[in-house]
Amino acid sequence: MEFRKTTVLPLEDAKEAQRLLRTLINDEPYVLFVVLGEGPHREQLVSKAGKFAGLESDLKWVVWARSLEQVRPELEKLKGDAQLKNRVLTANPQAFVLSFADELRDVIEQDEPIDNVRVVRAYLNGQKLS
Repeated sequence: MEFRKTTVLPLEDAKEAQRLLRTLINDEPYVLFVVLGEGPHREQLVSKAGKFAGLESDLKWVVWARSLEQVRPELEKLKGDAQLKNRVLTANPQAFVLSFADELRDVIEQDEPIDNVRVVRAYLNGQKLS
């Protein structure tokens, strides 16, 4: 599986995973597509999101957080719509997208089919100016 423009957070070091995610959220000017969880379906989603992240110069990036619990402290700090944040923290979604302003803009639910259109729509939601 090809992972382009992707940071895979370490499973064996929760502090480092949190630090990396915090840095990507707060210090990098990206629309972040964050995939949560493990398994072949999540791996496919990471690969697909990377393919739609564009050229190296495009300000889109993918993060694969294979353990939600490991990065929960950082996710609890997310800005944006309270309902979206609650879905990220309680509904076990497949992924979510943050805007350039580090605000939650989209959540891909556990039962949603993931096709190319859905991935592109998630990125577009992240790029909307508020």
